[in-house]
Amino acid sequence: MNFVLRAAIAAALLAAAAGPVQANTLTIDATLFLQEDGTTFDVWKIDMPVAGSFSVNLLAYEASQSNISTAGYYTADLNGDGELTWLDPDTHWYLDDGSANPLSAANHLARCDDIANNCTAVSNSTLSLTSLTQAQGAADGSIHFRRDPAFDITLAAGSYQYVIADYRLTDAEAAAEINAGDSFSAPNGYVDPILDHGDYRITFSSDTLHFALNGDTITVSQVPLPGAAGLFASAVLGLGLRSRRKSMLV
Repeated sequence: MNFVLRAAIAAALLAAAAGPVQANTLTIDATLFLQEDGTTFDVWKIDMPVAGSFSVNLLAYEASQSNISTAGYYTADLNGDGELTWLDPDTHWYLDDGSANPLSAANHLARCDDIANNCTAVSNSTLSLTSLTQAQGAADGSIHFRRDPAFDITLAAGSYQYVIADYRLTDAEAAAEINAGDSFSAPNGYVDPILDHGDYRITFSSDTLHFALNGDTITVSQVPLPGAAGLFASAVLGLGLRSRRKSMLV
């Protein structure tokens, strides 16, 4: 009986340490800027010590439509910064092979521009990507009917680069580190729009993986068991086994 009780306590401690069975998430707010020769783009380094699957949701275009005369048009401050911006995101995945410029056409793996549009399904030994439907994508807070990408992705163990740009970034522009000739475009008819920058919010989530951000590097790993809780639970189980052994010897 003592052994069963101690085992139950240990299991409860392990469950409490692991926390509720919910998605682990990482949310990042960032900004792209207009420059004289185009717009900037961001590169997030993705380090995968082990293979795994997770979801990516991007919020960026802060209007429901691209024309204010469209029925049902409205705006929303998606990232809560008190302003409206109009980033039409174009996202790309590259293999980071350690070369001087990994953002080359040879390393390009996938593109996802809009939910269910310009987001071709990819499935191979390195990467598997599937766009969410517009209905599923709406769950991430997107309000434009199509512009904000949302997708599920599976990556083999390795290093990758996830690029977030304004529409549309080519491999040549990625390699040259500028989205040449690009500018931010507000909905037609919108008065006094902010056009010198565009904000976005990117959320990574998974039921089984942990996301750790350090600078521009995101490490994606299995959720670890907290060391102290694991050791304590093991000690409890050990005492139970010892007690049971003594009982058997008496």
